[in-house]
Amino acid sequence: MITDTRERILNAAMRVFARDGVAGATTREIARVARVNEVTLFRYFKNKNELLRQMVLHNCTRYEQVFAEASLQSKEDFRRTIQSFADTMGRKLDDNEDMVRTFIGEMKRHLKLSRRIFVQASKQSREKFIAYITAAQQAGYVRKEVDPVTATDALYGMLMSGALRRPLTESLYSKQQYAETCVDLFLKGIER
Repeated sequence: MITDTRERILNAAMRVFARDGVAGATTREIARVARVNEVTLFRYFKNKNELLRQMVLHNCTRYEQVFAEASLQSKEDFRRTIQSFADTMGRKLDDNEDMVRTFIGEMKRHLKLSRRIFVQASKQSREKFIAYITAAQQAGYVRKEVDPVTATDALYGMLMSGALRRPLTESLYSKQQYAETCVDLFLKGIER
């Protein structure tokens, strides 16, 4: 029951923040959409910003799983893991397209909050990706001169750009074709 209520609140928050933005979303509306009273919402989350942070954190855990289960026994394992990450991120971007668009649009207006929430919430999954690239570098699959931090952000950026541009490009190529091309370009740029 506790997990159900928490999940309902997080899912409602996702919808309300996506629709109304950071400034427009209210805990009252999130509680209404979650079908709980506002007091219940505050039992789980101390304020709107904490709810937002927990919502982002909850959504980042899917990426962590990719690297938790990743192998580096061969270059093919490395390639499969990077493709798995791209596919997972692509699905997450598709599932949360309205939210992504809202937050990118509002990022400058709420820069401190965005940095605190998104950087901190995605920190663990990002660090796992960086550690995986570093381990692949040590295994000899990635060129020594490649900076794992920059490489990680480059792939994130390519995938995010594709998701944001999709309405303009969907008649030209599929989401899967785009993700595979990003991974291919990424790997050709970093592999030994």
